Amino acid sequence: MGDSLGRFLSFFSILFFAIGFIGNVLVIRIVHKTRQMHTPTNYLLANMAVSDVITILLFLCNNFTEDQLGRVSHKFVTFACKAFSIVGICVMVSSITLTVLALERYHALLKPFRTELRLSDDNVKKAIVFIWTTSVVICFPWFFFAEWSEEHTSCFLPLDMESKIYILLYVSIIILQSTIMFFCYGSLIRGLYFTATICSENDEEGDSEKKKLVLTFLLASLAFLIGYWPHIVGLCILVASGDNEQNYDPELDSVLKTVSRFLFELTLCLNPILYAFRSSSYQQEFKRLLICKKPTPNNDIEMG
Repeated sequence: MGDSLGRFLSFFSILFFAIGFIGNVLVIRIVHKTRQMHTPTNYLLANMAVSDVITILLFLCNNFTEDQLGRVSHKFVTFACKAFSIVGICVMVSSITLTVLALERYHALLKPFRTELRLSDDNVKKAIVFIWTTSVVICFPWFFFAEWSEEHTSCFLPLDMESKIYILLYVSIIILQSTIMFFCYGSLIRGLYFTATICSENDEEGDSEKKKLVLTFLLASLAFLIGYWPHIVGLCILVASGDNEQNYDPELDSVLKTVSRFLFELTLCLNPILYAFRSSSYQQEFKRLLICKKPTPNNDIEMG
């Protein structure tokens, strides 16, 4: 069942990769080439698009490696398995970026006078360097722990004490980031829709844009969590079950991995779609690129 399900979902994976690659490359180009889009928020969105593009390319390389298992050396497969840990770095970049976006929106709308906590054109690039550096530090141990299993024909983690401690720390970091996202967006939704502490009675258009922006980033965060949390749950189950082969069901394991991977691949194409449907700025720029039209200098196309 796992193999047949994998073949069925592989078609959609190719579709997700194509949409995700094209959409994220367009986001990067829009932010890079359009002066009006040079804002802290858009720089963070472009940073997330870069991590998604790298992830898509690595997934394609991994798929090719899996197809060539019988024709490549064990050393190459082992190297590819360890190199695939770069995906973990890119995922952590997206996770931290979404957390920073949540905190930035929270302080911008609920604590507007605390400017020292706001991102600016001067410090957003330092924030991006910090995001990548932190992600490398957090995820680099995967390179040492990951090994290739001939029996399961997949990468796996030998569950010794060191790897178990690392997995628990890694899961704790993801839980902390998820908690921050839910707290920030929960507070913003409450202030926008229930207590009206954010909205201004004299600026209905501005309030509408605030709501749209908050909902866009909330949906992006939810999409990421839905796509990545099955993997986190799988890590927790792996640590809890240990190396006990009696707890290992190859058929169930194959199905869970296939579904988990499918959900994650789906999230790689969702962010550009969210921006295109919910941001008039990106809508205009997507259309302009598709019809090869020069930008209109006077258009207000700033997101954030």
